[in-house]
Amino acid sequence: MNSLRFVDVFVLGICSYLAYEKGLELNAIGTNVDGEGIGISFIGLPVADRVPESNIPQYTKGFVVFSISLGIVSLFLLFLPFIKKLIPSIKNQ
Repeated sequence: MNSLRFVDVFVLGICSYLAYEKGLELNAIGTNVDGEGIGISFIGLPVADRVPESNIPQYTKGFVVFSISLGIVSLFLLFLPFIKKLIPSIKNQ
């Protein structure tokens, strides 16, 4: 595996883990918030300023689905050389 693919897999894996952790964090908060809502950020970037209590479970599910999607892409990139060996019709790019 070349070093660039390793970096891609590593970065996607870390982002997947962080998104899953954010989903777990929001799940732990649940609907127990003070005021009109909470601000949600991911890796220092704001996602939403004021999320109402009723929408927090939707953001939780969104982060978990996002983390699973990133994990699948990361695993696909990791096993791409093996897939290319199994299916010779895939051209090297």
